[in-house]
Amino acid sequence: MKIEEGKNTYLWDQFKHTDPKYTKPFPKFGKTLTTIDPMYQVMCMTRVFGPVGSGWSYDVKYHYTDANVFAEVKIVYRIEDIWYRYGPVSSVCALYKKAGSLDDEAPKKALTDAMTKAFSHLGVSADVFLGLFDNNKYVQTMKEKFNGKAAAEGVKAKVVQINKNNKEKNDK
Repeated sequence: MKIEEGKNTYLWDQFKHTDPKYTKPFPKFGKTLTTIDPMYQVMCMTRVFGPVGSGWSYDVKYHYTDANVFAEVKIVYRIEDIWYRYGPVSSVCALYKKAGSLDDEAPKKALTDAMTKAFSHLGVSADVFLGLFDNNKYVQTMKEKFNGKAAAEGVKAKVVQINKNNKEKNDK
């Protein structure tokens, strides 16, 4: 990834738009919020930085109380051979369900929420967090962007490049 000199929003601009097919409405607090598929966010990080463990990574520490689990996440990513760190960002989840049984998914839920929060600070799905998905016209624009002609041409160009790279390897 190449950084444009003097541009403070270079990461934000890479991440700010969200493909609507990876979102869904979620009623909470008497209104409807938009949730983002956490794997979509991991995919966004991978597209920009490369595979997890190579171009980016995360570190998580768990802290437990009698009733809750806290996940503290640090995001690490590489740009031009320099490693950057962001965090910690924390989230909490109840260890027990309403019926009183242990929620064995609680640590994962806390981790996922903390990662989502950390990714959002880098700009991942910024449009959702800025409330732009509350506007139907904006969502339609994003659908066109990700599913329209431009997206199809991008996929076609990538397939052509992959085929070209494979042909070059086979010719050697």
